[in-house]
Amino acid sequence: MDIREERHGSVCVVTPRGRLDVATSAAFAERLDTLIAGSQPRLLVDLSGVDFVSSAGLRAILAMMKKVKAANGIFALCAVRAPVQEVLDMTGFTPLIEIHPEVSTALAAMA
Repeated sequence: MDIREERHGSVCVVTPRGRLDVATSAAFAERLDTLIAGSQPRLLVDLSGVDFVSSAGLRAILAMMKKVKAANGIFALCAVRAPVQEVLDMTGFTPLIEIHPEVSTALAAMA
């Protein structure tokens, strides 16, 4: 899995590419952990390049969301592809996580 990150003001946008599964979720979580250190982190995960999320990937996303919220930060997902959105819907994650259709709308909402 390739993970890119870039700053847009106070928001860190993380863009993983590939599968978020048992083989990649630990590295994904470790990378995000380093980005949320500090007070009131703002983390946006752009899932446009992720075509599959396993239960391990869901756990990593949920853990990051909890850590960000515990630090009084903002966590959101954007550009979620249909197969991943279906998994989020079926597992009941959709109402728990702020999800935006694209990066620009997410950044506007997080400003």
